[in-house]
Amino acid sequence: MDERRECSQAAIPRATTDCVRGRTTRLRVPGTGPTVAALDCNAQYTLTSASELPEGSFLLSVTVRTAGDEGDGSPFARQQGRLHVRFDGPASLRPTDGGTVLSLWDSQQVTVGTGESTAIGPAHIQVTKTPEGLATGIAHMSVAHHTLSPSRSHPSQRGHPPLLTTGRETSIPTELANTKPETGIELRVPPCVESLFVVAPLAYYLGADLTVSDRPQMLLTAEGTDVHHEFGPFPDVQDEVGSMVQRLFYLDCLVRRMNPESDPDLLEQCSLEPETVRSLSTAGRLERYLSTPNDAVDASVPEWHLSTHTEPSLERSRCLPFLLDKLSLIYLSEGSELERCDLLEKTLSDSYTRGAGETTAMLEPTGGVGRVHGWLAPGTPIDAFKTTPSAYENRYLYRKKETDRLQLSVVLNDTEMSDERSAVSEIYRAADLPMDVSVSEQLTTDELADVFESENDFVHFIGHCEDDGLRCPGGTLSMASLSASRTRTFFLNACGSYQQGLALIEQGSVAGAVTFADVLDSHAAMVGTAFARLLSHGFSIQRALQLARRRIMMSKDYAVVGDGTYALLPGPTDPVVAMVSETDGGYTLTCEVMTPQGAGESFDLPVDGEVALNGTVTEHTVSAATLVDTLESNSLPVIFDGDFHWSEDLAARLDPDF
Repeated sequence: MDERRECSQAAIPRATTDCVRGRTTRLRVPGTGPTVAALDCNAQYTLTSASELPEGSFLLSVTVRTAGDEGDGSPFARQQGRLHVRFDGPASLRPTDGGTVLSLWDSQQVTVGTGESTAIGPAHIQVTKTPEGLATGIAHMSVAHHTLSPSRSHPSQRGHPPLLTTGRETSIPTELANTKPETGIELRVPPCVESLFVVAPLAYYLGADLTVSDRPQMLLTAEGTDVHHEFGPFPDVQDEVGSMVQRLFYLDCLVRRMNPESDPDLLEQCSLEPETVRSLSTAGRLERYLSTPNDAVDASVPEWHLSTHTEPSLERSRCLPFLLDKLSLIYLSEGSELERCDLLEKTLSDSYTRGAGETTAMLEPTGGVGRVHGWLAPGTPIDAFKTTPSAYENRYLYRKKETDRLQLSVVLNDTEMSDERSAVSEIYRAADLPMDVSVSEQLTTDELADVFESENDFVHFIGHCEDDGLRCPGGTLSMASLSASRTRTFFLNACGSYQQGLALIEQGSVAGAVTFADVLDSHAAMVGTAFARLLSHGFSIQRALQLARRRIMMSKDYAVVGDGTYALLPGPTDPVVAMVSETDGGYTLTCEVMTPQGAGESFDLPVDGEVALNGTVTEHTVSAATLVDTLESNSLPVIFDGDFHWSEDLAARLDPDF
């Protein structure tokens, strides 16, 4: 740009800190997420492909991100701002790898302005690449608690922990150092990364100081109390820590206030008077809880919502704030390899219904508790979502959308699967939600690349997958070849799409559903339509797929990559899954309340006006009339005779007057 000079910030109709003006015929603007505003008519659109603009005044805006100085290349501690370019048409704009090219018909004046930079995410902590540094970082995660009272067990009382990076020195922002809770609770751990990962959820929830010592085993103490708890050695310490987190958390839930979710029998059995316990200090409450009979508490603790199996490393430590934000328990990544015959046997034992196809050997995670499991380690897991550091980074970059309106794209690249296209399109469009649904067929590689590189909240791809990419007319498209993925979530309902899904995560997506092997078109359609409905009801990616794949026998051929706890929409008001079985003279209605996003929250049950804590399973004996009425008056997923249904559909089937 020639003859550059500073100019008034008023030249750009956006908040800016600096402006310059100059003449040019061509300008490459670095940045992502380009939008174009037509200033003459106050219209704006997202630039997804090359465009020619008529006469008029325009504003091109892009997001610019700059890395911090942590020394480890971590993207978590970045700054971001907006770069604006004002120009007059006619002109053309062409998105390129990492930027946008502006071409003008002749040399003319353009104005460039920069918006104020802001941090991406909350304050972050930088620590040295040592066990001591990591211990310091974990100890500061508890600044996310809004309170140290039992109310911290409710998700509204826990913020997101500060982000964690490693570098040449430890750097903790003053505001974090000053707000770190002083609980008098201390955990001393051996100088190894494995111990620090496993104990992190306990240290975070307790607000404990974390000290690396030469002790061979972990030790928990609390100032001014008799707490002196020595944990066992590996691998048993993992279960011991997990059990302690569950017990302490559940007891906090019971005493935080007297409400329908409390268990008065357990409180009496453990001699816990809620008002008295609430008045204790954090250390005193820990002492009181540890004196309760473990067997009594363990028998009442609801099923835990989430566990993550990981291969601990200083590099993966940057994922810890995201795991702690969801109160995930952490276990070492131990697993047994499954051959195809093992997989088929496991599938049949789970009461699913179809034949086998070819697939690669997979790992079955061993140990750990939880309805949902994540796998943050090398290898391909079964019954756990395969996540990576990139998935958590991408999730955080998507935490604030500029609009609440969702953009969904359904792509049909196999005309023989048009029934699924029609069904899922109707499901998304019928949802009473602010969303735009686009449907396209037989996309070329360039056209399909444009879809994934555009700002989509969800892409539902229906077709086939080869070793080198998704099949298109005239070729295949590898997800690794994209300039970047600006699609938040996806479902690659195509044979053997696992590797392509992982590539999408590394390219910028958060999470998605994939397949390991060949799947029948009819079964793919059944899973796809059920998944679409669950997703549009606010279920997380992993929970939606867990339920949707019950419709077929070889359900283990479907999996989730990325952060499976992510939901496209806010979670359902009451995330209940019902299981129905016939009994003499009636039915047994089992209600399971489970979401990986609401640890400590309680939800309304669809029967008897009950309230249940997340993770609770309740059983009710009901008549046929009561069951039908309950199913008709609620919209929720139901498992009946081992098969998946939606409540309204099952009600019609069971209604004797239907």
